[in-house]
Amino acid sequence: MSLLQKVPAVKLQWLALALLAVYPLAIAAARLDIWHFRNSFLLFIVAAVVGFVVLVLSVLKMSKGQDQDSKALIIAVAATLIPLGILGNSIINAKSYPFIHDISTDLVTPPALMAAEADRIAGDHPVSYEGPELAALQQTGYPDLSSLVVVDKPLAVFNKARSVVVQSGWQILAENNTDLPYTLEAVDTSLLFGFKDDVVIRVKETMKDGQASGSQIDVRSMSRQGKSDLGVNAKRIIELLNQLQAVQ
Repeated sequence: MSLLQKVPAVKLQWLALALLAVYPLAIAAARLDIWHFRNSFLLFIVAAVVGFVVLVLSVLKMSKGQDQDSKALIIAVAATLIPLGILGNSIINAKSYPFIHDISTDLVTPPALMAAEADRIAGDHPVSYEGPELAALQQTGYPDLSSLVVVDKPLAVFNKARSVVVQSGWQILAENNTDLPYTLEAVDTSLLFGFKDDVVIRVKETMKDGQASGSQIDVRSMSRQGKSDLGVNAKRIIELLNQLQAVQ
């Protein structure tokens, strides 16, 4: 008796559904701090490998044309193909972004993460900027990302930035609107895994002909964990600057 004959279609169906349930359970376990998110990623890999085997067996059994097994096999194929497709797409997308997790509009003197340093725990990345090598990677991946200059006064810009941060649901860690440059530090927590990314907004006064002419806005966004951010930090900065530019 061949392997295909030994494994009933119904068993493949229920195994596929069980594997499908692993993904949300692994996400929930990481989100609720039951275990480290790396354990969830390990479960993803195991579920994907086993799921691929189930998918191949299901497709082969379908090719045999056993009508009584068609419904169970279709469920098995769908339940394994969907998560494999999502994971595969994520891996492909990851290759299109630079392998970094710290993004800043100012690559020479990036805004400092002061409150974030105190809020981070063991195992998190240090907040120090890695310098020219990191800057070069960012310039390759996001060549158009730069400071935003507006005509509004620094205090008005700070208030607008604070409003955007609050509306975005970020947790404010620290704020300074008394001494220039004004700064605002906040934390954005991802929905699924609860990953924390620190954001600092710095507002400087710009000068022209010896007189105040407006404000320069710089933003730095940095993930606390993980080597690659899949473009999330750059996207966050771009969206924030667009919002600030739109409310002038």
